[in-house]
Amino acid sequence: MHVNRGYATFISLALLSAAFAISACGLVHRLTPEHRQRQNLRWLLSWFIKGLALPVSFWALLNVGLSWSLQPFMPEVQFARNSGGPWYGSFLQVVGYGMFIVSSYWTALTLGWAVRKATAGIQGEPRSDFKSLCITCLLGLSLPAIGIAWLGGLPILGLAASAILGPIAGYAPNILRTRKMPPMYARAIARVKFGKYKDAEWEIIHELEKCEDDFDGWMMLAELYAKNFNDVAEAEQTVLEICDQPKTTPSQLSVALHRLSEWHLNLAGDPDAARRALQMICDRLPGTHLAHMAQLRINQLPETPEQLRELHNPKPIPLPESGNYMDAVIAGRRSELDKEQAVELANACVEKLTIDPDNVPEREKLARLLAERLHQAEQGLEQLTLLLNLPDQPDAKRAEWLTLAAKWHINYRQDIDTGRNILERVIREFPQSADALAARRKMQALDLEYRG
Repeated sequence: MHVNRGYATFISLALLSAAFAISACGLVHRLTPEHRQRQNLRWLLSWFIKGLALPVSFWALLNVGLSWSLQPFMPEVQFARNSGGPWYGSFLQVVGYGMFIVSSYWTALTLGWAVRKATAGIQGEPRSDFKSLCITCLLGLSLPAIGIAWLGGLPILGLAASAILGPIAGYAPNILRTRKMPPMYARAIARVKFGKYKDAEWEIIHELEKCEDDFDGWMMLAELYAKNFNDVAEAEQTVLEICDQPKTTPSQLSVALHRLSEWHLNLAGDPDAARRALQMICDRLPGTHLAHMAQLRINQLPETPEQLRELHNPKPIPLPESGNYMDAVIAGRRSELDKEQAVELANACVEKLTIDPDNVPEREKLARLLAERLHQAEQGLEQLTLLLNLPDQPDAKRAEWLTLAAKWHINYRQDIDTGRNILERVIREFPQSADALAARRKMQALDLEYRG
């Protein structure tokens, strides 16, 4: 009967000790910042072996009775072993007591050290909140902890300390790692809609004080200066400050400078300043897709302010009396309108591609606009080359792009040899596709035309 009770006591205390150790490890892991959790796990394993496993093992060896001259440390184990009867129950019971005491002290020390390290150097509101948490736990758990210590004495003191430190370690991460709310600009947008631009500026600056590196907030402020205060110089200064911030990504830098270029062009009427803004993208991000897109936009800008004014305000064309002439003028006017619309669509594509360079539909649309409507076949072919170099594209689209490139070489560049080579590539790489069939027909037509 005594042996069975010893086994039951050992199993119960072992489970309780394991719960202490696992809870302490979990709380310490939550208290540790993410970038140090892997390193902290190695330290926790080392501390578990040194502070818990080795003392428990040493306590078990002291009570197992290594030799006749080195008897078990606890009298009940020594008596049970010397009496000649079963002594494992008494041994396991004593080992369970030691395991429970060591694990409770180990848990208290671990939690105390982890809380102390996690709260070192905190200031401001988190510090005051943590103090409030400690005072609350002390006031609420002091009496139960004192009762535990008074009933169990010194061996149970670790459990009493853990009863106070456990809730502190459990709630501390919510205080120490509070997530900052993102800036909210709804009030600023409302002020702009009501024409209260000064109030809108103050609202944006107030939100930026909460998050000084918020890209959207700074761009909203720059746009307010450019469009509502008519101060493009101040907007430019704000954009340049955004670009110099270390957390600004290349895509954000490109978007900011593209927008600054549009303000210089449309609000200030200064093509040179717009060109300088785009050139900054090429200088800061050389060899990148963003720099290539900026260079394409530079090539589309008017050279002088006079050309810009003519683009925005085209000169009226006198209508001749003849109906044929009138039809020609109307057709020319319609062609100019189509070209302006194509330029706007191309600019919209460029703006979207600066944000997402892998936007396949927009890049294909830009290629068609450049080659077929803006008569810039070279730039259109460059966009098709970028599409063909994108990984994991379906064979149907690759065949379609190659066929389109061959068509542009033949029709726009009068380069029949290059077009034929591309058509042969379509037939060779995609023999079962509809584009391969169309390529064969086109090559036959070219052969007939050549013979003729």
